[in-house]
Amino acid sequence: MARIGNLKAARVVARPARPAAAPRRLPAVLERVLRYLREVRTELSRVDWPSRRELVGSTTIVVVVLVVLALYLGFWDYLFTVGVRRWVIGPVP
Repeated sequence: MARIGNLKAARVVARPARPAAAPRRLPAVLERVLRYLREVRTELSRVDWPSRRELVGSTTIVVVVLVVLALYLGFWDYLFTVGVRRWVIGPVP
């Protein structure tokens, strides 16, 4: 059984005082925004941009696929609309 007299007194650890913050040139938010914009500019300079020919070719493929997909979905939408009107709603007098 432990004796109370054998327990060591708890130490209180003093925290060191925080050093005073040095005044900044710009507010923190503005500094971060400017740093972000500088980093974006740096990254954009590293990008391997496509040539005009590659860009036009890719854009043409995207537009053609979108038109074909729109026609396909429009066709099925028309069939379902006609089917619902004929079989569910019934003939229009």
